[in-house]
Amino acid sequence: MNKIFIICITSFLLIGCDQKISSANEKLAKNLVEESISNMVFVQGGEFLMGDFGPLVGEKLPFSINQDDKKLHKVVLSDFSISKFKVTNANYLIYLNATGKKKPPVNIFVKDYPSLGNSNYSIGVTWQQAKDYCQWLGHMSGKNIDLPTEAQWEYAARSRGQYLPFATNNGKFEKGKNIPSDDELDKFTDGFGFPFYPIGKFPPNPLGLYDMGLSGSEWTNDWYSSDYYNQSPEKDPRGPVSGSKKVVRGYIGGDQQYALTMFRQSKLPVPLIDKDDDYQKYGVGPQYVFRCVMNK
Repeated sequence: MNKIFIICITSFLLIGCDQKISSANEKLAKNLVEESISNMVFVQGGEFLMGDFGPLVGEKLPFSINQDDKKLHKVVLSDFSISKFKVTNANYLIYLNATGKKKPPVNIFVKDYPSLGNSNYSIGVTWQQAKDYCQWLGHMSGKNIDLPTEAQWEYAARSRGQYLPFATNNGKFEKGKNIPSDDELDKFTDGFGFPFYPIGKFPPNPLGLYDMGLSGSEWTNDWYSSDYYNQSPEKDPRGPVSGSKKVVRGYIGGDQQYALTMFRQSKLPVPLIDKDDDYQKYGVGPQYVFRCVMNK
């Protein structure tokens, strides 16, 4: 009888503990959703020329070395709102705890360089994981939330389509002023100088968006096609109906070309370093980051 009593008491305490944990997770999730909505920056829709606008300004030379962005084409976008910041490790952990989703495998970089896993650094995830997070925000808030389309991303990075080569406060790429210096990157990444740093450390672009196209490549909703600009619809384009890779936008180190607001990149939805890599073993690198949009 005593054993049964002890088992019953233990079970009761465990259930009570689980309920408290669940209640705490629900509160954190609610706060996260409210904070995420409040941190959305409204973007008035409008018309802009999407693509490499270099021939129209300055020295009238192309900015990008790519060929897939050379078709300047008119795009007309509806109003939307976009996250002021990229989604962080802290945000994503709350989401995992609230949904009961399995934690993704820890990337070798995050494991070896602890700073990259700190709470205010952007989370590195697959395309589907990024999309699921945004749609969860939408489900929890009753809003239409998703990953940005490629056109929405560029329009916002260029502060409603202005001719800004970089999504910084002044459209320039100035180390130590509006992006980290080499010494600062060493500090942010345990001495290894990786081009990743905590959110909100440097001035936003004129629209009020932080680290847009910097500190990692951001997932968009669109499938990638090198000739999509030749056939893109004018009104609210959403990319090809299918493909093998997704469009990503943003700086991952090396040449500053990657930080250009019109510079197109593409990656497999589950990005691998090479074909022999194992996602379950190595995870996703810290360079695959994201932010969400709220559509009407």
